[in-house]
Amino acid sequence: NYESQALVKTFEVTDLPVRTAKFVPRKNWIVTGSDDMMLRVFNYNTLERVHGFEAHSDYLRSIAVHPSQPYILTSSDDMLIKLWDWEKKWLCSQVFEGHTHYVMQIVIN
Repeated sequence: NYESQALVKTFEVTDLPVRTAKFVPRKNWIVTGSDDMMLRVFNYNTLERVHGFEAHSDYLRSIAVHPSQPYILTSSDDMLIKLWDWEKKWLCSQVFEGHTHYVMQIVIN
């Protein structure tokens, strides 16, 4: 709770560093990306893992959630940005290539 600065919940994702996490309020999810290259989806009420898969070939650095479509963008030290569609069983529907270094941050404008 940011007002009281009290810890509300905590849970273990992986033994390796978690570099990024985003809330998806319309799905009651927390989506995490970590150094094991995994994208994990948790129900933030039950903390149950809803889905998980290897999303990149190197550390995940950033996650962006589309405000109205069922899309999540991920970026990684593998120099790629990937577009995932959760309504199509987490299909990677597009890969954005061309970066010459790690992609450390992404946003949807």
